[in-house]
Amino acid sequence: MTTNNNSFHKSLLNKSCRILFLIVATCFLNITMISGCKEGAGNPQGKTNGKPTVVCTTTMIGDIADQIGGDRIQVIKIMKPGVDPHSYDPTPKDIIWFKKADLILYNGLHLEGNLLHMIKSSGTRAVAVAEDERIKLRAKAGNKGAADPHCWWNVAYFKVYVENARDALIKTDTEGTETYQQLATAYLKKLDELDAHVRKEVQRIPETQRVLVTSHDAFFYFGEAYGFMVDAVLGISTDAEVQALRTKELATLITGTETPAVFHETSVSDALNRMIDKVVEIAAASGHKVKVADQPLYSDSLGSPGTPSGTYIGAMTENTRIIVNALSSAETANEQQKEK
Repeated sequence: MTTNNNSFHKSLLNKSCRILFLIVATCFLNITMISGCKEGAGNPQGKTNGKPTVVCTTTMIGDIADQIGGDRIQVIKIMKPGVDPHSYDPTPKDIIWFKKADLILYNGLHLEGNLLHMIKSSGTRAVAVAEDERIKLRAKAGNKGAADPHCWWNVAYFKVYVENARDALIKTDTEGTETYQQLATAYLKKLDELDAHVRKEVQRIPETQRVLVTSHDAFFYFGEAYGFMVDAVLGISTDAEVQALRTKELATLITGTETPAVFHETSVSDALNRMIDKVVEIAAASGHKVKVADQPLYSDSLGSPGTPSGTYIGAMTENTRIIVNALSSAETANEQQKEK
Protein backbone atom coordinates (compact mmCIF):
# COMPACT_ATOMS: atom_id res chain seq x y z
CA MET A 1 0.00 0.00 0.00
CA THR A 2 2.88 2.33 0.83
CA THR A 3 4.42 1.71 -2.60
CA ASN A 4 1.13 2.49 -4.31
CA ASN A 5 0.75 5.69 -2.29
CA ASN A 6 4.27 6.76 -3.15
CA SER A 7 3.64 6.12 -6.86
CA PHE A 8 0.38 8.08 -6.65
CA HIS A 9 2.05 11.05 -4.95
CA LYS A 10 4.96 10.93 -7.40
CA SER A 11 2.54 10.95 -10.35
CA LEU A 12 0.55 13.80 -8.78
CA LEU A 13 3.73 15.79 -8.20
CA ASN A 14 4.84 15.30 -11.83
CA LYS A 15 1.47 16.51 -13.10
CA SER A 16 1.53 19.50 -10.77
CA CYS A 17 4.99 20.45 -11.99
CA ARG A 18 3.86 20.29 -15.60
CA ILE A 19 0.81 22.43 -14.87
CA LEU A 20 3.01 24.98 -13.10
CA PHE A 21 5.39 24.97 -16.07
CA LEU A 22 2.57 25.67 -18.48
CA ILE A 23 1.35 28.59 -16.37
CA VAL A 24 4.85 30.09 -16.25
CA ALA A 25 5.44 29.40 -19.96
CA THR A 26 2.16 31.03 -20.90
CA CYS A 27 3.08 34.14 -18.93
CA PHE A 28 6.46 34.17 -20.67
CA LEU A 29 4.75 33.82 -24.03
CA ASN A 30 2.43 36.73 -23.37
CA ILE A 31 5.27 38.98 -22.23
CA THR A 32 7.38 37.95 -25.23
CA MET A 33 4.58 38.65 -27.69
CA ILE A 34 4.03 42.09 -26.21
CA SER A 35 7.62 43.19 -25.85
CA GLY A 36 9.01 41.44 -28.93
CA CYS A 37 12.35 39.69 -29.33
CA LYS A 38 15.45 40.38 -31.34
CA GLU A 39 15.23 38.96 -34.82
CA GLY A 40 17.61 36.22 -35.84
CA ALA A 41 18.09 32.58 -36.79
CA GLY A 42 16.40 30.20 -34.38
CA ASN A 43 14.45 33.00 -32.75
CA PRO A 44 10.67 32.44 -32.84
CA GLN A 45 10.09 36.18 -33.37
CA GLY A 46 12.57 36.41 -36.22
CA LYS A 47 11.57 36.91 -39.86
CA THR A 48 10.94 33.88 -42.06
CA ASN A 49 11.47 35.65 -45.40
CA GLY A 50 7.93 34.82 -46.43
CA LYS A 51 8.55 31.06 -46.24
CA PRO A 52 6.02 28.77 -44.55
CA THR A 53 7.18 27.82 -41.07
CA VAL A 54 7.02 24.05 -40.61
CA VAL A 55 7.45 22.83 -37.03
CA CYS A 56 8.51 19.19 -36.64
CA THR A 57 8.55 17.32 -33.35
CA THR A 58 11.09 14.49 -33.78
CA THR A 59 14.38 14.40 -35.64
CA MET A 60 13.02 11.78 -38.05
CA ILE A 61 10.14 14.02 -39.08
CA GLY A 62 12.42 17.03 -39.24
CA ASP A 63 14.56 15.15 -41.74
CA ILE A 64 11.51 14.48 -43.92
CA ALA A 65 10.79 18.22 -44.01
CA ASP A 66 14.40 18.90 -44.97
CA GLN A 67 14.32 16.32 -47.74
CA ILE A 68 11.04 17.27 -49.41
CA GLY A 69 10.68 20.93 -48.43
CA GLY A 70 13.82 22.17 -50.10
CA ASP A 71 14.37 25.91 -49.88
CA ARG A 72 10.66 26.69 -49.90
CA ILE A 73 10.14 26.24 -46.15
CA GLN A 74 11.65 27.14 -42.82
CA VAL A 75 12.03 23.91 -40.82
CA ILE A 76 11.94 24.13 -37.02
CA LYS A 77 12.94 20.95 -35.19
CA ILE A 78 11.62 20.89 -31.64
CA MET A 79 13.63 17.90 -30.38
CA LYS A 80 17.39 17.71 -30.72
CA PRO A 81 19.46 14.58 -31.49
CA GLY A 82 19.53 12.14 -28.59
CA VAL A 83 16.33 13.48 -27.00
CA ASP A 84 13.68 11.02 -25.83
CA PRO A 85 10.30 12.05 -27.31
CA HIS A 86 8.36 9.99 -24.76
CA SER A 87 9.43 12.25 -21.92
CA TYR A 88 10.25 15.53 -23.69
CA ASP A 89 8.79 18.62 -21.98
CA PRO A 90 8.21 21.76 -24.09
CA THR A 91 10.19 24.93 -23.51
CA PRO A 92 8.75 28.46 -23.67
CA LYS A 93 10.38 28.86 -27.11
CA ASP A 94 8.62 25.69 -28.29
CA ILE A 95 5.27 27.16 -27.31
CA ILE A 96 5.96 30.25 -29.40
CA TRP A 97 6.96 28.16 -32.41
CA PHE A 98 3.79 26.09 -32.15
CA LYS A 99 1.70 29.26 -32.22
CA LYS A 100 3.72 30.71 -35.09
CA ALA A 101 3.74 27.57 -37.27
CA ASP A 102 1.97 27.40 -40.60
CA LEU A 103 2.19 23.61 -40.37
CA ILE A 104 3.03 21.18 -37.55
CA LEU A 105 4.22 17.69 -38.45
CA TYR A 106 4.25 15.18 -35.61
CA ASN A 107 4.36 11.40 -35.25
CA GLY A 108 1.15 10.85 -33.30
CA LEU A 109 0.14 7.60 -31.56
CA HIS A 110 0.97 9.36 -28.26
CA LEU A 111 4.72 9.40 -28.93
CA GLU A 112 4.93 13.10 -28.05
CA GLY A 113 2.80 12.79 -24.91
CA ASN A 114 3.84 16.03 -23.22
CA LEU A 115 3.29 18.06 -26.39
CA LEU A 116 -0.25 16.87 -27.06
CA HIS A 117 -1.93 19.85 -25.38
CA MET A 118 -0.14 22.22 -27.77
CA ILE A 119 -0.70 19.98 -30.78
CA LYS A 120 -4.43 19.69 -30.15
CA SER A 121 -4.78 23.44 -29.73
CA SER A 122 -3.20 23.91 -33.18
CA GLY A 123 -6.22 22.35 -34.89
CA THR A 124 -5.93 21.62 -38.62
CA ARG A 125 -2.40 23.03 -38.78
CA ALA A 126 -1.16 19.83 -37.08
CA VAL A 127 -0.78 16.57 -39.03
CA ALA A 128 0.04 13.20 -37.43
CA VAL A 129 2.10 11.48 -40.12
CA ALA A 130 1.94 8.03 -38.47
CA GLU A 131 -1.81 7.92 -37.99
CA ASP A 132 -2.71 6.31 -41.30
CA GLU A 133 -4.68 3.16 -42.07
CA ARG A 134 -1.85 1.97 -44.34
CA ILE A 135 0.26 1.49 -41.21
CA LYS A 136 -0.78 -1.75 -39.52
CA LEU A 137 -0.34 -1.02 -35.86
CA ARG A 138 1.01 -3.54 -33.43
CA ALA A 139 -1.81 -5.35 -31.66
CA LYS A 140 -2.14 -5.07 -27.89
CA ALA A 141 1.16 -3.25 -27.46
CA GLY A 142 2.27 -1.52 -24.29
CA ASN A 143 0.46 -0.56 -21.12
CA LYS A 144 -3.34 -0.37 -21.31
CA GLY A 145 -3.32 -1.34 -24.98
CA ALA A 146 -1.53 1.83 -26.15
CA ALA A 147 -0.40 1.74 -29.77
CA ASP A 148 3.28 1.26 -30.53
CA PRO A 149 4.40 4.55 -32.15
CA HIS A 150 7.83 3.45 -33.46
CA CYS A 151 6.57 2.80 -37.00
CA TRP A 152 9.44 4.60 -38.72
CA TRP A 153 11.92 1.71 -38.48
CA ASN A 154 9.91 -0.13 -41.13
CA VAL A 155 10.99 1.74 -44.26
CA ALA A 156 7.65 1.02 -45.96
CA TYR A 157 5.87 2.80 -43.10
CA PHE A 158 8.33 5.69 -43.20
CA LYS A 159 7.34 6.15 -46.83
CA VAL A 160 3.78 6.70 -45.57
CA TYR A 161 5.17 9.42 -43.27
CA VAL A 162 6.77 11.08 -46.29
CA GLU A 163 3.61 10.94 -48.39
CA ASN A 164 1.53 12.43 -45.58
CA ALA A 165 4.09 15.19 -45.03
CA ARG A 166 4.15 15.91 -48.79
CA ASP A 167 0.36 16.20 -48.93
CA ALA A 168 0.31 18.47 -45.88
CA LEU A 169 2.95 20.75 -47.41
CA ILE A 170 1.01 20.98 -50.66
CA LYS A 171 -2.16 21.89 -48.75
CA THR A 172 -0.27 24.54 -46.77
CA ASP A 173 1.66 25.99 -49.72
CA THR A 174 -0.13 25.19 -52.98
CA GLU A 175 2.29 27.29 -55.00
CA GLY A 176 5.05 24.83 -54.08
CA THR A 177 3.14 21.76 -55.24
CA GLU A 178 5.52 20.88 -58.05
CA THR A 179 8.58 21.25 -55.82
CA TYR A 180 7.14 19.08 -53.07
CA GLN A 181 6.01 16.40 -55.49
CA GLN A 182 9.35 16.21 -57.29
CA LEU A 183 11.45 16.14 -54.13
CA ALA A 184 9.16 13.59 -52.48
CA THR A 185 9.27 11.32 -55.53
CA ALA A 186 13.08 11.40 -55.56
CA TYR A 187 13.24 10.74 -51.81
CA LEU A 188 10.75 7.86 -51.96
CA LYS A 189 12.97 6.22 -54.59
CA LYS A 190 15.94 6.49 -52.22
CA LEU A 191 13.85 4.88 -49.49
CA ASP A 192 13.05 1.97 -51.80
CA GLU A 193 16.79 1.54 -52.33
CA LEU A 194 17.33 1.71 -48.55
CA ASP A 195 14.72 -1.00 -47.94
CA ALA A 196 16.39 -3.29 -50.48
CA HIS A 197 19.78 -2.65 -48.84
CA VAL A 198 18.49 -3.58 -45.37
CA ARG A 199 16.91 -6.80 -46.66
CA LYS A 200 20.12 -7.79 -48.43
CA GLU A 201 22.32 -7.09 -45.39
CA VAL A 202 20.06 -8.98 -42.99
CA GLN A 203 20.63 -12.15 -45.03
CA ARG A 204 24.17 -12.21 -43.63
CA ILE A 205 22.76 -13.10 -40.22
CA PRO A 206 21.91 -16.79 -39.66
CA GLU A 207 18.14 -17.08 -39.15
CA THR A 208 18.59 -18.57 -35.68
CA GLN A 209 20.58 -15.49 -34.63
CA ARG A 210 18.06 -12.88 -35.74
CA VAL A 211 17.17 -11.97 -32.18
CA LEU A 212 17.20 -8.26 -31.34
CA VAL A 213 17.30 -7.43 -27.61
CA THR A 214 17.48 -3.72 -26.80
CA SER A 215 17.00 -1.20 -24.01
CA HIS A 216 13.38 -0.33 -24.79
CA ASP A 217 10.79 -1.73 -27.15
CA ALA A 218 11.39 0.50 -30.18
CA PHE A 219 12.09 -2.09 -32.87
CA PHE A 220 8.96 -4.22 -33.21
CA TYR A 221 8.15 -2.81 -36.66
CA PHE A 222 11.77 -3.27 -37.74
CA GLY A 223 11.66 -6.89 -36.63
CA GLU A 224 8.30 -7.49 -38.28
CA ALA A 225 9.54 -6.08 -41.59
CA TYR A 226 12.97 -7.70 -41.68
CA GLY A 227 12.51 -11.00 -39.87
CA PHE A 228 13.75 -10.54 -36.29
CA MET A 229 12.49 -11.73 -32.95
CA VAL A 230 12.47 -8.53 -30.87
CA ASP A 231 12.42 -8.02 -27.12
CA ALA A 232 13.53 -5.33 -24.68
CA VAL A 233 14.12 -4.47 -21.05
CA LEU A 234 11.39 -1.82 -21.11
CA GLY A 235 8.14 -1.46 -23.02
CA ILE A 236 7.24 0.99 -25.78
CA SER A 237 7.39 4.06 -23.51
CA THR A 238 10.46 5.10 -21.55
CA ASP A 239 8.09 6.68 -19.00
CA ALA A 240 7.23 3.19 -17.75
CA GLU A 241 9.05 1.25 -15.04
CA VAL A 242 11.17 -1.85 -15.60
CA GLN A 243 9.57 -5.05 -14.38
CA ALA A 244 11.71 -6.73 -11.72
CA LEU A 245 12.03 -10.04 -13.60
CA ARG A 246 12.71 -8.62 -17.05
CA THR A 247 16.49 -8.96 -16.91
CA LYS A 248 16.22 -12.62 -15.91
CA GLU A 249 13.62 -13.30 -18.61
CA LEU A 250 15.80 -11.71 -21.29
CA ALA A 251 18.88 -13.58 -20.07
CA THR A 252 16.92 -16.82 -20.40
CA LEU A 253 15.81 -15.82 -23.91
CA ILE A 254 19.28 -15.00 -25.23
CA THR A 255 20.75 -18.09 -23.58
CA GLY A 256 18.10 -20.34 -25.12
CA THR A 257 18.53 -18.82 -28.57
CA GLU A 258 22.31 -18.51 -28.21
CA THR A 259 22.07 -14.86 -29.21
CA PRO A 260 25.60 -13.47 -29.64
CA ALA A 261 24.91 -9.79 -28.88
CA VAL A 262 22.48 -7.33 -27.29
CA PHE A 263 22.15 -3.59 -27.84
CA HIS A 264 22.20 -0.26 -26.04
CA GLU A 265 20.28 2.72 -27.47
CA THR A 266 21.26 6.34 -27.94
CA SER A 267 18.13 8.13 -26.73
CA VAL A 268 17.42 6.34 -23.45
CA SER A 269 18.86 6.87 -20.00
CA ASP A 270 22.19 5.40 -18.89
CA ALA A 271 20.28 3.56 -16.18
CA LEU A 272 18.18 1.77 -18.78
CA ASN A 273 21.24 0.82 -20.84
CA ARG A 274 22.81 -0.55 -17.66
CA MET A 275 19.87 -2.94 -17.43
CA ILE A 276 21.10 -4.45 -20.70
CA ASP A 277 24.50 -4.89 -19.06
CA LYS A 278 22.72 -6.73 -16.24
CA VAL A 279 21.16 -9.10 -18.76
CA VAL A 280 24.65 -9.88 -20.05
CA GLU A 281 25.87 -10.59 -16.51
CA ILE A 282 23.00 -12.94 -15.75
CA ALA A 283 23.48 -14.80 -19.04
CA ALA A 284 27.21 -15.16 -18.35
CA ALA A 285 26.46 -16.61 -14.91
CA SER A 286 24.41 -19.33 -16.60
CA GLY A 287 27.22 -20.13 -19.01
CA HIS A 288 26.24 -18.12 -22.10
CA LYS A 289 28.74 -15.53 -23.26
CA VAL A 290 27.02 -12.59 -24.93
CA LYS A 291 28.38 -9.15 -25.71
CA VAL A 292 26.95 -5.66 -25.90
CA ALA A 293 27.30 -4.39 -29.47
CA ASP A 294 30.17 -1.96 -29.99
CA GLN A 295 27.79 0.92 -30.81
CA PRO A 296 24.29 1.77 -29.55
CA LEU A 297 21.31 1.76 -31.89
CA TYR A 298 19.48 4.90 -32.93
CA SER A 299 15.95 4.36 -31.65
CA ASP A 300 13.84 7.46 -30.94
CA SER A 301 16.25 9.98 -32.42
CA LEU A 302 18.68 10.39 -35.28
CA GLY A 303 22.33 11.28 -34.80
CA SER A 304 23.88 14.72 -34.90
CA PRO A 305 23.61 16.75 -38.13
CA GLY A 306 26.58 16.23 -40.43
CA THR A 307 27.31 12.72 -39.14
CA PRO A 308 26.48 9.48 -41.02
CA SER A 309 23.49 8.97 -38.72
CA GLY A 310 22.24 12.55 -39.00
CA THR A 311 19.57 11.61 -41.55
CA TYR A 312 16.95 8.87 -41.49
CA ILE A 313 18.62 6.99 -44.35
CA GLY A 314 21.96 7.33 -42.59
CA ALA A 315 20.63 6.19 -39.21
CA MET A 316 18.83 3.19 -40.74
CA THR A 317 21.99 2.25 -42.62
CA GLU A 318 24.07 2.60 -39.45
CA ASN A 319 21.61 0.55 -37.38
CA THR A 320 21.62 -2.18 -40.01
CA ARG A 321 25.41 -2.26 -40.06
CA ILE A 322 25.61 -2.41 -36.25
CA ILE A 323 23.01 -5.17 -36.00
CA VAL A 324 24.44 -7.27 -38.81
CA ASN A 325 28.02 -6.99 -37.57
CA ALA A 326 27.05 -7.90 -34.02
CA LEU A 327 24.74 -10.81 -34.79
CA SER A 328 26.71 -12.34 -37.67
CA SER A 329 30.16 -11.90 -36.12
CA ALA A 330 32.39 -14.77 -37.14
CA GLU A 331 34.57 -14.05 -34.13
CA THR A 332 31.62 -14.43 -31.76
CA ALA A 333 30.46 -17.59 -33.51
CA ASN A 334 33.95 -19.12 -33.27
CA GLU A 335 34.20 -18.27 -29.56
CA GLN A 336 30.86 -19.93 -28.89
CA GLN A 337 31.90 -23.02 -30.86
CA LYS A 338 35.13 -23.33 -28.84
CA GLU A 339 33.22 -23.07 -25.57
CA LYS A 340 31.00 -25.97 -26.68
